[in-house]
Amino acid sequence: MHTQSYKHSLRPVARLVFAFMLVAMIALAAGCGGGSSAAHAGPTPTPAGANSAQVRFGDAPADSVIAFEVSVSALSLTPAGGGSPVTVTVPANNRIELTHASGKFEPFIAGNLPQGTFSAANLTLINSELTFLSSTGTAVHINGPASSSITVPLSPNLTIGSSPLVLNIDVNVANSITTSAGVVNGISFGPTSFNITAKAPGAAANQQDDDGEIEDVQGTVTAVNGSSFTLKAGQTGSSLTFATDSTTQFKDGVTGVAGLLNQVVTVEGFTKSDGSLFAKEVEGLESQTGAEVEGLITAISGTTLTVTAQDGIGSGMDDTKVGASFSVNIAGLNASKFRVKAGNGFGGSLPNATFPFSATTIHQGQRIEVDTDVAVPPANGAISPDKINLQQQGVSGTVANAATSTFDINLATDSALRTISGQTVVHVTKTASTDSRVTVVNGAAAQVRGLLFWNGTSWQMLARRIR
Repeated sequence: MHTQSYKHSLRPVARLVFAFMLVAMIALAAGCGGGSSAAHAGPTPTPAGANSAQVRFGDAPADSVIAFEVSVSALSLTPAGGGSPVTVTVPANNRIELTHASGKFEPFIAGNLPQGTFSAANLTLINSELTFLSSTGTAVHINGPASSSITVPLSPNLTIGSSPLVLNIDVNVANSITTSAGVVNGISFGPTSFNITAKAPGAAANQQDDDGEIEDVQGTVTAVNGSSFTLKAGQTGSSLTFATDSTTQFKDGVTGVAGLLNQVVTVEGFTKSDGSLFAKEVEGLESQTGAEVEGLITAISGTTLTVTAQDGIGSGMDDTKVGASFSVNIAGLNASKFRVKAGNGFGGSLPNATFPFSATTIHQGQRIEVDTDVAVPPANGAISPDKINLQQQGVSGTVANAATSTFDINLATDSALRTISGQTVVHVTKTASTDSRVTVVNGAAAQVRGLLFWNGTSWQMLARRIR
């Protein structure tokens, strides 16, 4: 498998801003002239066709930051041999929240990218903002600069050829924020904030998040064409088209492609060898009058949850509500309304006695999806839930008590999870489907993404990915 790696500095909490930026920008390069000149060429490369490619963004598990948003207003790519930068058109009104993608790459664009070799990305970021938790659990909101222009060197050069490509951009928020005495006090962008890798799509049965896997992608279906459909994913503005066939499973109120238009759905699938997307499973969430909001539970009082929104889609949901708090009263929801969004790799046996999720075991610190059959209210309003789904989330810390299939994560002192829940340890269980890229040893730092359960006395996480 052909792999390119472009590396600047990395670190947990971080891979947020720049990952997305480059994502947005490179991704939307479809149709914007690029060239296939080599690194030693002189003038701007002339168009040499386009390939089928994806751009994905990801973030390392955050510590104190619980929401981070940014918009990209401009992007261009500098040809490796010099010449005028190639302008990349970015979507209007794009808004990206990255903390929900901790420890995972998510597709931002699937389409054609211009072929060529590029040595730098030039981007303009606007209206960045973040929310972090203070040591007392108070949510603190910080606005970044109104506009920042950054030139990010790509070393080695980024070459986009004719073969399908998955371009992954990890952002380092730690290098994009300022602190005083260990407390976040500002946002400051620079070129040393991300790691970029490029891979060919992997074998369908074994794909992971960085080589084509489609896991828990949610959005509103905007078009249907034969056996294919297109959805707008979350608040990113991403437009993703999926093929289906007789093996595709439709569930929870949807029975086929023909009835998908304007429905809010979740898709599981993979990237085909030609770079196109295939849906293995399509789950109905809500009709066009409903919506879903994803976020972190920051407090629970009786049967009322306080949730900080990180993403969402559907009626009444827009980017102004990302980072806002909502109340969710779960009184009256029966056990069948509490579900686990396992995604690829966990199977269908969750929740269970060891890993419970119910009205009595839901806990502050968990990341959930709230489905509602009515419009999302204004910020700080009350969402009327139809279903509550446990979602994967990222945690990071120091490894302890490492064994063959289990280990502990000792959370950092500024960890939002530690602050919210009062717990200092997460007990982690690995499965046959865990994608582990590091050797887990005591005393080492680790970043884990998975499903986080509260068993009444402690945190139990089923690991999907370990980095």
